[in-house]
Amino acid sequence: MTGVRRSSLHIVAGLAPALFVTMAVAQVEVGGDVTSQVSSVNPQRSTLGVTPSDFLQQQKELHDWLVTQTPIDSETVTISVGITDADRADIAAPTGEMTPMRVGVVKAISPAINFKTARDGRGNNGKSTTTTIADGGSVWVTNVSSPGAVSLRVHFENVSLPANAELYFFNDNGEAYGPYVGTGPNDDGDFWSNSLMGSAGTVMLRTFGTMRGADRPSFRITEVAHIATDFPKPAAQGGIAAFCAYNDTCVENNSCVNEPAVNDAEGAVAKMRWISGAFVNICSGGLIADTDGSTEIPYFLTANHCINKGKDAKNLEAYFQYSIACGSTACAGGFDPAPSPSTLGASVTTTNTTGDFSLLTLNQTPPAGSVYLGWNSTPIAFTEGADLHRVAHPSGAPQAYSHHQVDTTSTTCQSWPRGERIYSNDIFGATEGGSSGSPVVNSAGQVVGQLSGCCGFNCGNVCDTASNSTVDGAFAAYFSQVEPYLNPAGCTPSAEVCDDGADNDCDGDVDCNDADCSGDPACSCTPSAEVCDDGADNDCDGATDCNDSDCTGDPACAGCTLAPVGASCVLDSDCCSNKCRGRSGNKTCK
Repeated sequence: MTGVRRSSLHIVAGLAPALFVTMAVAQVEVGGDVTSQVSSVNPQRSTLGVTPSDFLQQQKELHDWLVTQTPIDSETVTISVGITDADRADIAAPTGEMTPMRVGVVKAISPAINFKTARDGRGNNGKSTTTTIADGGSVWVTNVSSPGAVSLRVHFENVSLPANAELYFFNDNGEAYGPYVGTGPNDDGDFWSNSLMGSAGTVMLRTFGTMRGADRPSFRITEVAHIATDFPKPAAQGGIAAFCAYNDTCVENNSCVNEPAVNDAEGAVAKMRWISGAFVNICSGGLIADTDGSTEIPYFLTANHCINKGKDAKNLEAYFQYSIACGSTACAGGFDPAPSPSTLGASVTTTNTTGDFSLLTLNQTPPAGSVYLGWNSTPIAFTEGADLHRVAHPSGAPQAYSHHQVDTTSTTCQSWPRGERIYSNDIFGATEGGSSGSPVVNSAGQVVGQLSGCCGFNCGNVCDTASNSTVDGAFAAYFSQVEPYLNPAGCTPSAEVCDDGADNDCDGDVDCNDADCSGDPACSCTPSAEVCDDGADNDCDGATDCNDSDCTGDPACAGCTLAPVGASCVLDSDCCSNKCRGRSGNKTCK
């Protein structure tokens, strides 16, 4: 039995005038006391953000202006970064269990474009040009190409721009992004640009007025992300696909389905594309509501195996409202026929491999008409036959639909226990690589989990429903970890769970530090002779290794200065435990 990843995204159904939140409150018995616990929240329909038509109009106006600023001879300065057959093989290669789908590769610009030497037009081997503008400012441009790319991004480093300097990235097809100002969107001088469709783009620095000395802008362009395709494989099973030609025959276009349960999901789910290490990846995720109806915090739920690190989240592009009409065959790469409204950047709010979830917070407001999905924390993993519904972007396709039913009797995969995960059978449609992280909703349209992947004997064939189960991380299982954000009114007490890292009963103590966990198997310690070099508290007295008085004189502790656990350290040898851990400049003995 193996776990195989899958992915997601979609379109919004118009701009609604109101924001609404309703909550279902259940009575829960905790330690003999009955308390109220929020168990479900209905969706919030956004009142913020730009409409798709306004987005395209803004793109046009910005692009038209940038064209007027571009020097006549700018086409002669181009950086070309190609990819190899080995790169293409790496993109298409199977990535194994619990990994997102690859759609591109990162290539270094060598030598990197350094504005400190290129700003006068003579640096970087003539790969840039500078023109003085009549208003006293200047325009610096360089072109970047990566032959064969369906989309590309560029990596800026060491960005420091004065108040009268702006960076832009645009192409000949009407797309334009910026201005990027100051030290960039992440305020740290390091960021990836928005993606442009096609294989070429122009970087422009526009300055307004004279700049001298320390006020001069500086930055480096170091890498290009070459998105080779949003669908690196043909349909595995052949035949006539129900959707895009590169999807398997059982994948279904959401626009051909009239299912009320996913009306909100159509406005919440986004196609995710981001850079991690040497590759560009795709997954799916969706906006999720919190109980404070006066705010629209852009919380975004996806899978832990998609994004779980801040450095990956901060370059995330989330594409909303991406679909095609029923019967259409316009399943081209990029986001044809026109760019879709997207957001750039996010932060990791909370994440865990248990339940395979990541709750992100987007850095930008989603497009107008977006929906923040409602949720339900009532367990559903053991409710045989319960209906589940999903919208996703399998293999990077436009929005697809699938219907599942909870299966409580299927064999489970190792490390994916039922309860923490929801096992279901595919009834209609299917998921593929790229669907990972897509929210799964109940018949009321409330989130009850998000896609982890496949468990079965034939996961290479997503249409084989007899051999495979679809597996989602169960929202109910990790609700205590997301509740502080999705239910900010406060902690709602429940029985303490002694090994989940959460303060379930709201008494300020977590797991084995909570008196309620006294005697719990997860917190029991069976005393034995202390071993002075294994990092464990063998005799259950709260001290480990050389910090335990039983180890005084032990050869493992000879010459030890007995720096206690928690003391500052630089090297392992500074600690009796020989474990100096933490970030540089803030390490402590463990």
